[in-house]
Amino acid sequence: MNEEGNDVAKDLWSQMFERAAAHPGAAVIEPGYDPRDDEERARAGFKAAGWSEQQVDELLELSTRRDEVAPNTSPGVNRSVEAFHGSLCDDVEAEMARQGLHTYRNVARGIEPITGPFASKAGVIMTEQSIITVSAFTFRFCGIVAKAFYRTIMLDPFYWQSDSFTLPEAKLLLRANMPIALYWNRTFMSFAMTGTNATVPFEPSEPNMLPLVEQVARAMEIFVIAHEYGHHHHGHGRDMAADAHAEEFEADQFALRLGRPMGERDRTPIWNPYLASGAGGVIILKALETLRRFEHELGAAMPTSDTHPSIDDRIARFDSVAAIEPIAFNTLRGFRVASARVMDAVGALLEEFLAVMPEAEKERMIAKRREVWEQLPTS
Repeated sequence: MNEEGNDVAKDLWSQMFERAAAHPGAAVIEPGYDPRDDEERARAGFKAAGWSEQQVDELLELSTRRDEVAPNTSPGVNRSVEAFHGSLCDDVEAEMARQGLHTYRNVARGIEPITGPFASKAGVIMTEQSIITVSAFTFRFCGIVAKAFYRTIMLDPFYWQSDSFTLPEAKLLLRANMPIALYWNRTFMSFAMTGTNATVPFEPSEPNMLPLVEQVARAMEIFVIAHEYGHHHHGHGRDMAADAHAEEFEADQFALRLGRPMGERDRTPIWNPYLASGAGGVIILKALETLRRFEHELGAAMPTSDTHPSIDDRIARFDSVAAIEPIAFNTLRGFRVASARVMDAVGALLEEFLAVMPEAEKERMIAKRREVWEQLPTS
């Protein structure tokens, strides 16, 4: 490939972002925003979760330092989103360089000032350059889902991989732990209604659990970003006659190819099996599938195009990258199986919640969602 750089893509993104950020409903920081308000809420939440004053101070200081050095691809968006996106793209590009895949040099990055979990690759016409973007709430969605996922799998860690697993019993396990089930419901309801975590309670993980929750979140986030780099690397979207399903499968395989060695090198505090195995991809794909069900129940139109294969078809092909020794294969596959079972149980139970929602309440929420989304920009 002609390694032409990313100047054209960066310039195009600057123009695109300027237009998008001008929308009255754009997801950008309000001029009068005072970060001290968020800090006070964060302190209260962390203390309630068992964090000491010193631990909270250290965490907030780390977050401040990270945000101060974040890139500025999309002026006005939350600095934390810029920081996360920059760091994740850096990690993906470093792995591509290790594998001799230098197409990342033609990528520009950006944050779309829209709500909802969203990631995209846009090719720049007449060049081999691309723009890889995420929405302002993509990483927030991943973090909340990761926390709910970890709490769910820890209800009975061995059950999710056992031969005795059944979906009805898994739903009963969730019903017996209703606070977790309701947390899942509020997460999907909030993102379906507003595209944000506005109505999800802020419940930080306990200090000793945070590194493991972050492993799950990172595995989801790397899969999302690496998948889009896969579209770029393979030149997807430039041939209108190409098989869209085949392109999605190929981008998934690219993400898994990068994730395996990245997960094995991660030490946070141990290697990251959710990243190495592709389980992070399973979790985010299943979570997005459940979110789409909520959106549809609340009045959103179902997609009319057939550019994406089914989630189960995509996940079924995750095994194809595992041409490795049998013991390692079984270990990694076990994480994917357990992750799929957790997300399937959650999705099935929440469908039951939706089915028993009173019709009048559903109509009220549909009207409210329509009112909210009519004021928001779209991708």
